[in-house]
Amino acid sequence: MKPLKKFRRYVPQLIHDELKKIDYPRKDNLYVIIDLINRKEIYYKSDEQRKYCFTEIPVAAFKELLPSSDNLNEDMQFLIEEGLIKRNEYYSMGIKPKSYKIPREYLGTTVPVIIENKNINKRILKQIDRFRKLKVQSVQFAKTDYYKTFKIDIKEANKAILRNAISEVRALCLNSRLNLTDIEIMDLLDCKNNFLNHRLYLISKVNELNNIIHRYMIHKTRVNAINDGFLFFKRNSTNGRLDTNLTSLPSFLRPYIISSEKLMNIDIKNSQPYFLYTLLKSNPDINPEELKRYSELVIEGNLYEYLEDKYYQVFRQRRTRIETKKMLCKIFYSKNSSFTKWKIFLGSLFPSIMQFINKTNSEKHNTLSIMLTSVESYSVLDVMMPLLRENGITPYTIHDSFICKESQAQTLLDLLDKKFTELYGVAPSMHADYIDKIDEEDDSGLDWDDMVREE
Repeated sequence: MKPLKKFRRYVPQLIHDELKKIDYPRKDNLYVIIDLINRKEIYYKSDEQRKYCFTEIPVAAFKELLPSSDNLNEDMQFLIEEGLIKRNEYYSMGIKPKSYKIPREYLGTTVPVIIENKNINKRILKQIDRFRKLKVQSVQFAKTDYYKTFKIDIKEANKAILRNAISEVRALCLNSRLNLTDIEIMDLLDCKNNFLNHRLYLISKVNELNNIIHRYMIHKTRVNAINDGFLFFKRNSTNGRLDTNLTSLPSFLRPYIISSEKLMNIDIKNSQPYFLYTLLKSNPDINPEELKRYSELVIEGNLYEYLEDKYYQVFRQRRTRIETKKMLCKIFYSKNSSFTKWKIFLGSLFPSIMQFINKTNSEKHNTLSIMLTSVESYSVLDVMMPLLRENGITPYTIHDSFICKESQAQTLLDLLDKKFTELYGVAPSMHADYIDKIDEEDDSGLDWDDMVREE
């Protein structure tokens, strides 16, 4: 009989050290609870979920692995009383669950713990199998391919995560006039040597350190989940987008996806403005000359550059491409009473289009957001992906972009150009490059919905 696989759970190093000193009858339960609090955050759509805050977790998520209510309540209470986790007791029955987080003094590197409890291991295996068997309408083929081939170079990915965190902490040190070596910064992240004094000093200057260490932990949790085969793949019920381990993976970690061939990223330039054009082109309330000027900028992929130049002419301030994209997404996806300066600016350039945006968002500010992402997800998942499959190409998708093998890139580009033209009369510009080419101005990992929530 094949032995039951033992799974790993991940807990912060300092909490692990504390639990080793404590005699408790159900330590595996404690590891599962702590791991789940960290693990739930891999489902965030992008790295724009920046803040170290409480994470909402319904009790059913805990009970999937720890079904005994009495034990769960006792285990949870033990961790809270020991100060190893925090719980926000505010909740709304059936609407808002209680939320949790690791105390900031325990933030830091996580260590793997082998779960010995047979029943918990059986439930983890059952959970993984359940995720694998989920039916996703019209993209089932992509899920199958995704589960067969999606791997990550865990060693190199963790090195990149450390480099990224060191770089963020170093910038914080410069602003706080604290001169730390890379070794001292690594100790600060991994809770070693004189880490506590350095943490307290930086936190006294600016609270951003907690956010940096929190992201460091979450990035490691995300790559550990991929490495352990804990993959999720689901269609968003609101906007139709596909949410996966890949869509939640920061762009700087994408080069560590393992493939038999070089991978390329192909994305739609000015994608959300393009999908807005598909809604506007048959609208009689839109000024034809205005629409023609807007469409030419969008189709050529030059809208952001145009807005940068116009913004400088009006305000005598330079904005980067990413800043311009953030500005435009807030215009598109916010309440009519928000960001009025920017909306007046866009309205001076495209008055009837700005009027359409305001009218669309007049009752619910996320109406245009849902409309555009729905058009995007339909185009990418329901039209393009089956077409590509018919031609022997099964790429990964990140909302408005495709990751494919180098040998398939040109065929994919040709098919997209032809099909977009059939669908909407004109195809958007596409950008193609290798996934290990990370440009400082690259904005492919920015999610429009999340950028609105930043403010």
